[in-house]
Parts: sequence; C-alpha cells; structure tokens
Amino acid sequence: MVDLLLDLMPLHDETNCRLDDYFAGNPEPPDDDPEFGQICDPLWGLELRIKLAAELAILMSAFAAEERLNMFAVYNVARTIAEPLEKLSPPEKLQVLSAFVDGRDMSGDNLQGTLKKLVAWRNAYAHGHCYDRPVKSLRRNHLVHPADYPGVPSLVGDVARMVGCYVALCDHLASISLNPYTGGGSSETEEIRILLGEIGRYDFEGDNTVYNVIRR
Repeated sequence: MVDLLLDLMPLHDETNCRLDDYFAGNPEPPDDDPEFGQICDPLWGLELRIKLAAELAILMSAFAAEERLNMFAVYNVARTIAEPLEKLSPPEKLQVLSAFVDGRDMSGDNLQGTLKKLVAWRNAYAHGHCYDRPVKSLRRNHLVHPADYPGVPSLVGDVARMVGCYVALCDHLASISLNPYTGGGSSETEEIRILLGEIGRYDFEGDNTVYNVIRR
C-alpha cells in the first residue's frame, strides 16, 4: 500500500492537469464520453488497488489481533482460564486478560474502543455485509446507501486506525505480559509500525470523490 500511495501522487496530479485541459474544451461533456474515461481510467485503477490493499490490511489485522490475544492467554494464564476465553470476542478477551493479569480496567479505553470497531468491520466483511453501512439487517445493509462511499482518503484513515489498533494491542499485551515469550516486541510489529509511519505522511484535502493529496 505504501508503494501504491507513492504512485498515487504523480498520477493524481497528471490526471488533474489532463482534466483541466479536457474541461477547457468540453465545458459540458456527455456522461458517456470515452475521452473522459480514457483520462481517468489509470487513476481509477490505482484507486481500486489501494482500496483492495486497505481492505486486506484491515482484515488481516483483525485476524492477527485475535491470534495475538489467544497466544497471550495460553502463555500468561492457566489453561482452565484460557480455554473458556476462546468463546469471547476479542474486546472481551482484552478486557478479561488485562484485568486478570494486570488488574487494569480497559472499559472506556481507546484501545478497547478501536478494537471493537476493528472486530465489527471484520464481522461485517466476513458475513457478506457492506462494512461501511448499517448491519442491523441484511436488507437494510444493502439497500440503505451511506452518505459518502469509501474512497482513498477515508480508506487510508481506516488503515491508520485499524492497523494501528493491532500494533497498539501488541504493545499493550507485551507491557503486561508475565511470560518473557510474549513480553518482547517482534520484528513484524516494528515493520508494520514503520509502514504506518509512511502512510501517516499523506494528507488529503477534500472528500472521497474530489481530493488533493499531500505528502509531508
């Protein structure tokens, strides 16, 4: 995703320049003008690849977060406690494990809240719901349209928050671990942290449809 964002800036600028020239000669172009599509197709294709990369990163972060919680339980609490925890959701596991191992109340904590959002995103995605819409019923989920569809600006923000949640969870569990095996950091987590830092260098002005991208 970092490489795709790096490609986005020059292509976005080039497309905007070509569109300025296009609209200068076509103030009111027809909806199905093939020239407009030819100008925008490369950018649209890259935006789609960024969307797919973002969704994959968030989905795998959700899986990895639960795996990390399960591993922490196995190495830090007795089997009679760890096994029943398997039935709980990741936010519930975090709540119980933190309270049992460290005496820490995670209710209302930012990590707990973000983890709930990550799990809700995964559940909506995994069960065939549109993850950006209400999920009270299948009919409502597919027929009630959101005010704003996901685009590159919102997806980059989602990755920063959701994947960042996984990194924060790893840090939290390492800080309260009783077992040295789960008490240290990992090269994988550090690599993700670096990549998130690169993603965080991008700022977006505008909305998901019309935006400008800036790299700090």
